[in-house]
Amino acid sequence: MSKETQQPNAERIESILRTSEFFRITNARRKFVQRILAAGGGLALSGAVGRASLRPNMTSARPADDPVTDFGSAAVGAERIGIAFYSNALGQISPFGVASDLAKGTLLNSAHRTYFQAARNQEDTHRSVLQSLGLDFQFSVFQFPAGTFDSAKAMLAFGEQLESVFIGAYLGAIKVAANATNSFIAEAAAEIVGVECEHRVLIRDIAGEDPPNDRFFEGDIGAPSSTLGNTGTRSTVYASAGDAVNALLALGITPVS
Repeated sequence: MSKETQQPNAERIESILRTSEFFRITNARRKFVQRILAAGGGLALSGAVGRASLRPNMTSARPADDPVTDFGSAAVGAERIGIAFYSNALGQISPFGVASDLAKGTLLNSAHRTYFQAARNQEDTHRSVLQSLGLDFQFSVFQFPAGTFDSAKAMLAFGEQLESVFIGAYLGAIKVAANATNSFIAEAAAEIVGVECEHRVLIRDIAGEDPPNDRFFEGDIGAPSSTLGNTGTRSTVYASAGDAVNALLALGITPVS
C-alpha cells in the first residue's frame, strides 16, 4: 500500500490517540500508530479492532457479531468497574461509581492506599487507551452489592473475585484475537492482563492470604496442587464477551446508567 494511502489513516489515528493522557508523549503515540498500521497496512483505526460501534448488552449475553470487538468493548465497561471499585475503597468519588458505595471509613493503611491509588490509575489508563481505539460500552456508572465497602475484609474478598473475572476476560480476548490473527489486539490484551494479575496478588497480600502468588499458570492450563505456589483455583477463560459480562453480573454488580 502506498505511503499516500497510509498517511491519512496515520493522521486520523494519531489525532484520536492524542486525546488520551497516556499518549500525550509524542514518541509513545507515534510508536503505537506504527504498530496499528503494521497490523493492518493502511487500515483505518476501526479496522484494527473491528466495528467499534458494537456494544455488548450488559443485561444478557448475545451471539457475538465481531468477537474481538465485543471483548474490547466489554473491556471498557470492566475498566470503568475497576476504577469505581478502587475509588470506592479509597473513599474517593469517581465518574463510574455511586456515592452511596464509598467506604465510610479508612479500610487500608497508608502503604496499601498507595497500592490502590496506583491500581486505580492503571485501570483508568487502560480505559483511556481502549476508548482511544474507538471502543465503548453502553453503561458508565455501576453499583456494587450492599456491604462491599463496609469492611476491609469484605472489600478485599470482592476485589479478588473482581480481578479474577478481569483476568479471565482478557485471557479470553487474547484467545479470540489470536484465532482471528489479530496480533495487535492479542498483544494489547496480554499487556493489560499482566497488570490485572499484579492487582490480584496485591489484594491477596493485603488480605494476608498465603501465598498471595498461588498459581503456576492462569486459565485452564494444569490444575491446582499442594505444591507451594500452585494452590490457587485457575481463572475461567471466558469464551465470549457476553460470558465475561455475565460473570460480572453474577458478582452482584449493577449497571446504573
